[in-house]
Amino acid sequence: MRFRLIYSAVCALAFGAPATAFAACVNDPDAAQKAASFTTNPSSLLQGPSGPRTADEVTADVQTFVASYPQALPAVLGVLKDLAGKGASTAALQSAIGSGLGKAANVCKTTDLTFSLEIQGDLGATGSTDANTQYAAITGNDPTRSVALSGAASGSSGGSGGQTTPTSISGFSSPAQTFVANSVSNNPTSYFSSSVSGASSASGGTTTTFVCTVSGTC
Repeated sequence: MRFRLIYSAVCALAFGAPATAFAACVNDPDAAQKAASFTTNPSSLLQGPSGPRTADEVTADVQTFVASYPQALPAVLGVLKDLAGKGASTAALQSAIGSGLGKAANVCKTTDLTFSLEIQGDLGATGSTDANTQYAAITGNDPTRSVALSGAASGSSGGSGGQTTPTSISGFSSPAQTFVANSVSNNPTSYFSSSVSGASSASGGTTTTFVCTVSGTC
């Protein structure tokens, strides 16, 4: 009994608690109890009393466990990562877990969209191509794409705010700022001003060119 308690504590620390703040997407006390038992013995997802479990059984349990007991998500992902490390020989089981997570995510969309998105993001980070592919087939969303977009948003290219440093334009002494979609000025008190310069046209005439720059002295 003492060993079981210690093992439960180790599991809680190993898998972390990213999903513990979420409420169950499905109110099923019996399923939640089974899911809680699973988290103390994650290998039971793949190996039952009568031997190896089928892919359909794994899919059904993953859906039920995660939807009724969000705390089961880290344990499911731990099993998936272990399978992914074993290579192509476990592809069917990886796909089964991806299917179960996809079905759980679809259930949770209507009750807890935030948790549904966490399922997708956490799955995308596991490195299991088979699970990600099957999840996408179930939900219509690509987990690996969501992870890639998350990484791109944290880069140094300005993120969702766009460019915030001035860009100088050759031939003009005032700095100008290039604006892109979703960008904001780094000087909120600036106004647009115009300057006029003469330039010779190809036909020998004179044209007037208006150049707009961002100036903090307007």
